[in-house]
Amino acid sequence: MIQSAFKHIDVAVTSLIDICDQLSEQDLKLTPIEGKRPVGELLSHLSVICRADVYISEGASEEDMAAFYEENKPHTLCQIKQALVDNQMYLYQRYRQFNTEELLQVTDSYWGASYSRLEWLLEIMGHVYHHRGQLYTMLNMTEKDLKVKLFE
Repeated sequence: MIQSAFKHIDVAVTSLIDICDQLSEQDLKLTPIEGKRPVGELLSHLSVICRADVYISEGASEEDMAAFYEENKPHTLCQIKQALVDNQMYLYQRYRQFNTEELLQVTDSYWGASYSRLEWLLEIMGHVYHHRGQLYTMLNMTEKDLKVKLFE
């Protein structure tokens, strides 16, 4: 059951690493859409989603999450790629611990969303894909000729 979601997260993380490999440190400062965050900030956020969203699903408060994001801000392409992999592995290890009953247990976020752990996993996958799509669009606006496989 969870393996299917892991497969899609694998594709997303692999493609994000491929995108990072085609960028320079200077590219992280690009802000192709006025009023939106720069490429580096979006990549930094993407790199921690797998762990951050697990914390949220386990009841972390808004204050807890603000502290987490502040303490876990990769700045370089190398740090971003490492955080992508480390946080992906954290998610997988955490979810492999759950039995079927635990996967069906409903938990709440600090803003009031209630999902089963399995639904949270789908939300995490969707969150990664959402921001990856934003990143891809932003980089295409800079006329980058990205060579990346977004889907299998």
